Amino acid sequence: MTQTHAAGSQLYWSSMTPHVPLAAVRRITVYCPINADTLAAVARGDVCALARDAAAGRILSYIESCPDLGAFGSYRGVCEVSLGLESFTPAKGATPTSGRVGERSHSPTAAITTYAHESMADERLDALLADLTALHPWEVPVIEVAMVTLRKPMAGG
Repeated sequence: MTQTHAAGSQLYWSSMTPHVPLAAVRRITVYCPINADTLAAVARGDVCALARDAAAGRILSYIESCPDLGAFGSYRGVCEVSLGLESFTPAKGATPTSGRVGERSHSPTAAITTYAHESMADERLDALLADLTALHPWEVPVIEVAMVTLRKPMAGG
């Protein structure tokens, strides 16, 4: 099997790399507003502040409690969190959680990513997404679902 490897900024091909078992999964990313104080606390190194955040805490707690999300070998509730800023302009007819209709707004945001097995029934995935939507404070939650390929854990490791 030929694979691509990164070496600095250059790519090279190698047929000498041993086969790495791969698995198709569904990546689920929930874009969630966080309080500015939460962002500041995390920047200072208090990573547990996310769990205390009103919005992000609900999403993280749900992922932790759901056996169908973030299951990797002997680990459960696996997720990654990236911090950033959401930028948006609420249009006429919107009822924004933050900001004002017609004005550009910026909001601290956490992108919370977890995974579900590809084999999960569509009905179960729909139910999980409905739960995440219900927990989300935004009028129009942004929840991204994509099929991706991950490296399978090695047996015994």
